[in-house]
Parts: sequence; C-alpha cells; structure tokens
Amino acid sequence: MPNKIRDKIKKYLRLTNKQYTIPEIQKNVEKAINLLFLWDFFLLKNGVNERAVSHKLAEYLQTLFKGWNVDCEYNKKGLNPKELDGIKGCNEQKKTDRVFPDIIVHKRNTKENLLVVEIKTISDETVCDKRKLELFTETVGEYKYQLGLFIDFDKTKKPKLDWYRAGSKLSS
Repeated sequence: MPNKIRDKIKKYLRLTNKQYTIPEIQKNVEKAINLLFLWDFFLLKNGVNERAVSHKLAEYLQTLFKGWNVDCEYNKKGLNPKELDGIKGCNEQKKTDRVFPDIIVHKRNTKENLLVVEIKTISDETVCDKRKLELFTETVGEYKYQLGLFIDFDKTKKPKLDWYRAGSKLSS
C-alpha cells in the first residue's frame, strides 16, 4: 500500500478515535451557534421551524466533531427504536417512551454518545425536553451521553444554553 494512502488512513483513524473534553464540546457548540448566526440568521430572525434550525446547527457541528456522527431526529438505538423509560406522560401529547432528539453527536450503532441537544425556537413547553436531557445524561442509564444541551433561541437575541451532565442541569 502506498505511503500516502497509509498516512491518510492513519489520520482518519486518529480522527475517529478523538475523545472530546467537556470544555472542548462546549467550545465547539459555541462555534457552531456563532456560525448559525453568521450564515443562517434569516432562519432565526423569521421564526422558522425548529427542525430547520436544528438541521443547520447539526451541519456546523458535523464540521467540528471530526470522526463522530451528527444526526437530527435520530430514532434508533442500534437497530431498535430509541426509547427513554419515564418520558411517557411527561405531558398530554407524550403517549410512548419513544424519543427523537433534535440533534445527537454519537457513533452510530455503538454505545459512544457524546452530546444530545434539544432546541426551541419559540417559547413552548420545555418540560419534556429538559426531562429527556436528564435521562439521556444519567451515568447509570442506557445512553450515558457525556453532555446534554437545551438551547432556547429567541429570534435575534443570544440563545439561552442549559447544560446537563450526569442526569442534572449544570449551574449557569
């Protein structure tokens, strides 16, 4: 195998094994939000649906988390539906334990879960989203995401960020 190809494979393998510290994760999220405001301000200013905002934010996150998968509305745990025991009934509309996080940073079909993000673009009921972040980041739970993040976008204002770790909200 030629050295150039071997070097590229080695570099790729180093990237796919990159582990991020909590401050690195937070810094990358901040960079991605800044890119969202820079390139997609129209979406925020005009109150476009949170799925569109999530998608664009996920694109920016993907460029910052090399070797990790960044997915929107990802509904699988391996090949099974993604479920969270205890989320059913957190509000009148929630009839099952099935969940679809707005954005996740993970390695597909593994237990490596880095970041789970829930987003709101309009002031709306947030109890279920915040409960999901507590459950997703529990250290004894099924998913064990290193960090959870609730982002409350209020059009053109700086978004409010609530970070979750080990099943609890971190102090601001």
